[in-house]
Formats: sequence, structure tokens, C-alpha cells
Amino acid sequence: MPLPRPVLVAIVALIGVNALWGMSFPVMKSLNEVMEDHFGIANPNMPTSMQVACSSGLIGMRFTLASALLSLVLPRLVWRTTRSEWVAGIWIGLLFCLGLILQVIGLATIPASRSGFLTSLTAVYTPLMASVILKQRPSIFVCIGSLLALTGVAVLSDAHRYVLSIANLEVAVDASSVPLNWGDLWTTLGALFFSGQVLLVDTFGKRYRSAHLTPGMFVTAAIVAWVFFIASRSLLERSEFALSTNVTWDSWIAIASEPAVLGLLIFLAIFCSILSFLGMNTFQPAISASQASVIYSTEPVFASSWAMLLPGIIGMFIALDYQNESFTWQLGVGGILILFANIIALWPAPKSEAIDV
Repeated sequence: MPLPRPVLVAIVALIGVNALWGMSFPVMKSLNEVMEDHFGIANPNMPTSMQVACSSGLIGMRFTLASALLSLVLPRLVWRTTRSEWVAGIWIGLLFCLGLILQVIGLATIPASRSGFLTSLTAVYTPLMASVILKQRPSIFVCIGSLLALTGVAVLSDAHRYVLSIANLEVAVDASSVPLNWGDLWTTLGALFFSGQVLLVDTFGKRYRSAHLTPGMFVTAAIVAWVFFIASRSLLERSEFALSTNVTWDSWIAIASEPAVLGLLIFLAIFCSILSFLGMNTFQPAISASQASVIYSTEPVFASSWAMLLPGIIGMFIALDYQNESFTWQLGVGGILILFANIIALWPAPKSEAIDV
């Protein structure tokens, strides 16, 4: 049974959304490098309050710009959004921003590869949450696709090394980064918030004009991020770290006004925020939330692919020594597994099971 045209369009659009999201990883990494150079301290050596301040500040600037540009480019979309659509967008933006901030906090104590693996659990959590909260039993295709996607991301992120190390098997991995800690908890909670976001887009997108959920989402993400920035900045001011480094309000304003930083933030606002989330909110309701969560597992594949191309271009743009990454067998194998996961999860279910997808 062939897929309906609206479903095919939604699948292609959501894959494009993940391609845009994948761009944000090398861009955000370059912004972190700029932050490190500006403050003169490596990110791993920053206290948690400083890491949260840097990350939430970047998120706040990104979505403040995205909100402003959305109002300028699509004023009718913003001004014709109803009160109910604003409220729905606010709930979506709240879950999204909390998930993003928790992910950043977790990165302070766990490797990036393990963070990516734990975040990819969204592909598993979403069908489970849908079955419990929405009483939607996922089809066998979605279940198999979710597990296959999880396996693919595990290979892609090299997370299997940590699993084998915890099982006391001999593998080449830094043992100091293996034990489970609070960072794993924060990242896992962040993935749960992302799953909640996917479910809300599915629920509200079928009830309201889905594209009109975007303004409320952006404004809320910006406000929540700025609240976290102010709170973490206040904690930072009371620490000895702030007294020994150049972490003043003037230094934050200076870095925000740098042309290179503004250029990258505008890129994030247009391509990785406005275009991508408009696409997500518009097209995701055409498929089930469980199927969408499997499609979203392609994000790390696109992130790894863009990392082989964009760093060199970004480095030339902002005069930063930022080298392209190389192709690895993990990218090839993980990408193939995730591709098959999407094919299986999106396979049309028999008519008798269509209501359960």
C-alpha cells in the first residue's frame, strides 16, 4: 500500500528539517570556541554556572533574533495567531527550551558522544509516552524502527564502548568518562522533554493551524533561556571564578556585538530555527509522533556529515582554526542502520492496524 502524498511530503520535509538542525552542531561548536577565546578559558574548566550562562545566552540571542525575524518576514503569521495557538506554542517552547538547557548542563560532566546517544533515546521514549499518555499503541513497524534507530545512533556516537566498559569488557576507552553520574540524569531528562515536545506538536498540530504554533514557541524559548542566563549569571557573580576572570556584563555585551558571532547567530535563527521549526510544526502532524521521533534520529547523521564540510568554511568566515572532521566507519554503518530504521518505521501499516500507528 503506497504512502499518501501528504505523508510523503511530510517525510521529505522532516528529513530536510533534520538536515537544517544538523548544521547547528558545527555552528554552535564554533560559537563555543569563540566564547572560550573571548573569556580565555576552556569550556571543560568552566564552572557549571558559567557553562549554563554561555549556553543559555546563545540560545536566548538565537531565539530572540528568530522571533524578530519571523515578525518581519511573516508578520501575518505572527499577528493572526490566535490566543489558543499562542498558548499551545508556549507549552511547546517551554518543553523544548528546558530540554535544550538540561542537555547543555549534562554536557558539563559527560562526553558529547554519550550525550548524543542519551538524547537519541527520544526515538524510544516518544512511542512509550504516546502509548501511556495518548493511549496510542505503536505499530510493530514503529517499535522495530525505534530500536534500530537507537542502535544506529549508538554506533554513530561510539556509545557501545561505554556500554561494554560498564559491563567490564576490555575496550579502548577512557575509564574516567564511563561511570554514570548526574550528567546522564540531566541529559536523560532533557530527552524526555524533547519527547514531550514531539507529542505536543502532534497533539496541537492536529487541533490548530500547525505553523501558527511557531511564534509562541520562539518567544517562550527566548524568555526561558534569558531567565536561565540571568539566574546563572547571578550565581556566577558570587563565585571566586568571576573575581579571577574577565566575566563582566561589558564582556558579555562585547561578545554579543562581534560581527562573527552575530553572523553565526543570524544563520542559526534563519536556517536552524525559523525554516526548521516552521517545517517541523507544519508537517509533523501529517504522521504519528512515534514515526516522527524515528525520523528525528537522522539528526546526528546530518550533524556528522555537515561536520566534514562546514567547519573549514566557518573557520575562514570568523578567522578561527576549525578543521573539518573525517569520514568514519561509524558514520557509514550508523547512517545505514538509521536509514533502514526510517524505512521500517514509516512502512504503511495494514488497515487493521492503521489506528495504532
